[in-house]
Amino acid sequence: MPAPNLPWDSDAELALRRVPFFVRGMVRRKVNERVAERGGELVTYADFQEAEDRFKSVMGGKSEDELKRMIPSDNTEGAQMLIVESCHHKLSNCPNALIDTDEWRTAIEDWADRDNINEKLRARIKDDRILFHHKFRIAISGCPNGCSRPQIADIGAMGAVRPDVDPSECTECGGCADACPDQAITVDDAPPLFDRTACLGCNTCEAICPTHAITASAPRARILAAGKLGRHPRLADVIGDADYPAELVDTVDWIVNDFIKNAPPGERFADFWVRDQKARYFSPNRLKDAARSASRNRN
Repeated sequence: MPAPNLPWDSDAELALRRVPFFVRGMVRRKVNERVAERGGELVTYADFQEAEDRFKSVMGGKSEDELKRMIPSDNTEGAQMLIVESCHHKLSNCPNALIDTDEWRTAIEDWADRDNINEKLRARIKDDRILFHHKFRIAISGCPNGCSRPQIADIGAMGAVRPDVDPSECTECGGCADACPDQAITVDDAPPLFDRTACLGCNTCEAICPTHAITASAPRARILAAGKLGRHPRLADVIGDADYPAELVDTVDWIVNDFIKNAPPGERFADFWVRDQKARYFSPNRLKDAARSASRNRN
């Protein structure tokens, strides 16, 4: 049985007006239900404040845009299904950024608009309501620190470089190994040896080398796929690299359209990937060949 609509005192009503309009109805309903469950007959400011504190503890740190994306919406034309996020390295003057995330994000957003990806994703959902886990998330980070959390997105991209060493310039001082945050470098009376599976391509070693024996490649985007949170969380798999935004778009286009075409309605991308698709993507050569083919077909 639904909870009765309780009256609110003036202070509680005033506090509710400060809540962003897009969640105001949900907040009123939740507070009303909680007070009614306790046998209350009036929603007071203390009731509202208790609910607000509990909400902040759960949602702490999320921006208004993030909250909007989490609120259920009607499954109607225009409902947001594709979320593209990027870190804010320009606003914070972050010294670690290796790629301009604005450029890479714009390329993805232009592709999504051009190919009507949002509506294609929405057509997969047969429910009347769009929930947060129905949405497809792409996250782009300027460096391996991953502030936009590409490791738990459906598809992620992180700025990275590939370091190499000139043995003739190396003094075997060990500074690079000491500085490496990923313990990916070994110096044992010999020039640095890089563990490529551990190296995240952050450029710390090049910056610390006193003789400039270490040089890094041009920045690129490392591509990740099928991360998620929820009941059975998993970190995304690293599936390849993109040297420029258009190459990332080709890869994303192939993966997303394959998901739209072949996944059962309502299935999450990470579940689709794990169930029987991972082997199709995981080979870098296979990935690039498929992406290039998709690009040629589009053009």
